[in-house]
Amino acid sequence: MQRIPLAIVGCGGMGGRHLRGLRELYGTDLCNIELVAVCDLRLDKAESLADLAEEMLGQRPRAFGDLETMRREMPDLQAVDVTTDSGSHHRVVSAALDLGLHVMCEKPLASTIRGCNLLIAQHRGSDRVLSVAEQFRRDPICRLTKALLDAGAIGVPQMMLHTTAGGGNRIIIFPWRHIKNVGGIFVDAGVHTTDLMQYWLGDVREVYAQARVMEPTRFKSSQRTATSEFYEAWHDEMPDTIEATAEDTVNALLTFESGVMGQWTSYQAAHGEGLFHWAIYGSEGSLRTEGARNGRPLTLHRDDEGEIAPEAQLALVPDMALDAITATLFGAECMASYDLTFAEADRKLVAVEYHELGECILTAKSPEVDAFTSRRSLAVCHAALESALLHRPVTIEEIEAERTCAYEADICAHWGI
Repeated sequence: MQRIPLAIVGCGGMGGRHLRGLRELYGTDLCNIELVAVCDLRLDKAESLADLAEEMLGQRPRAFGDLETMRREMPDLQAVDVTTDSGSHHRVVSAALDLGLHVMCEKPLASTIRGCNLLIAQHRGSDRVLSVAEQFRRDPICRLTKALLDAGAIGVPQMMLHTTAGGGNRIIIFPWRHIKNVGGIFVDAGVHTTDLMQYWLGDVREVYAQARVMEPTRFKSSQRTATSEFYEAWHDEMPDTIEATAEDTVNALLTFESGVMGQWTSYQAAHGEGLFHWAIYGSEGSLRTEGARNGRPLTLHRDDEGEIAPEAQLALVPDMALDAITATLFGAECMASYDLTFAEADRKLVAVEYHELGECILTAKSPEVDAFTSRRSLAVCHAALESALLHRPVTIEEIEAERTCAYEADICAHWGI
């Protein structure tokens, strides 16, 4: 199978996670990507990831400290995978497109709507692929959720309730996740949520929200999380405390284009017991999900039938089938649950993203999550933050058109866009 020469750009924790995804893809007969280079402004990080790649993949990619040199010295390079911090995504993607490269970018495409719009304008008319690595929707259980909703398993959807609580006053993974100008935890994690909710229920039309910084001082923690193994190498570089400028608490009311109502609470400063609850109610039942990358089954209740066992849920969607690469990696064409660790599921889903990038380049197929889809996910997050600032409901249309952009004004000024 033909393989697309690719470089990972951004050699921190996320770059390491994507490398593990490549290893998964290399282990299949469907591998259509070859890692030939890694790049980071810190050359020591690039060299470290290159060493790890040699250990994992059996061949050492070349290490570079800047895109231009890498492109000049590797004229056969066709694509890059951007895994830098969220705030710099728009700059790195823009530079890669200027160099004539296909691009897969970690979510979000940019940390501002203006950044997204500039990239959309730059990419318009190009024959380069621009894909956004939004992996939650690709999880087999999230695919099943979509199939059940589309099949009318709960009737007509009417209400979505989603609440997460946790984090306390700890630094969540990296300090930049608490800095508004670089991303912020609500945006960086929230685009996962908004992509999924719109994948399942259609576009959001309007948001009315409150937002706050509940914990202005964050502390480095030794407490392990599901992602700790990816970031331990950088733990010692982290300061003991940081001053947070990005909102850690948002309470939002959503109205979908379909008429579905939603309540979304993201409370990343919660002390005590953590909470995750995501349920969709319809005219004939309810569906509750435990989220992505854990394999836990859905809880489906139907009026007059009660709870539908996980395996019986598959009978409601007899035509459902996962794509070939997902079925290969997860071991079945459809499933109601799976037994994998977070790290195992995470790298398989990254492998799916890489494979799609290769397919898009080789066959001119459009990526499932393109620049417009990614902008829409970001716009719901920014609509919530804009609404909290303006004390009024905000539509997604006015956010995407930049007719109101007070919240992101200082972020755009920081990045000079």
